[in-house]
Amino acid sequence: MTTRRKPHIERMEPVLAQAHRRRQTVAVGEDWTRDVMHTIRREAAAGPSASMLAWMEPLVWRAAAWAALMAVVLTGSVVAYTSRQPDPAAAAWLDEFDAGPPLFAE
Repeated sequence: MTTRRKPHIERMEPVLAQAHRRRQTVAVGEDWTRDVMHTIRREAAAGPSASMLAWMEPLVWRAAAWAALMAVVLTGSVVAYTSRQPDPAAAAWLDEFDAGPPLFAE
């Protein structure tokens, strides 16, 4: 694969070198620097455009905080409930659950 690409590279190298030699030089002076800095300051002052959904970000963060709080409360209530019960928490509904015949006969 590299042997096939080598002729292409050898043909392109002089073309690229010639394009490099013919490029125009940029006259960098005091006026150019002032214009560039003026453009940068003007763009920075404009600031980013406000998104149509910018109002949604605080709402999402508040909802996430409430969801985390509810998860902590639910976990705490389950832990408190299971610590007071003599039987495991799932025992009440496992008695009602019919799993059917055993998978492997002994």
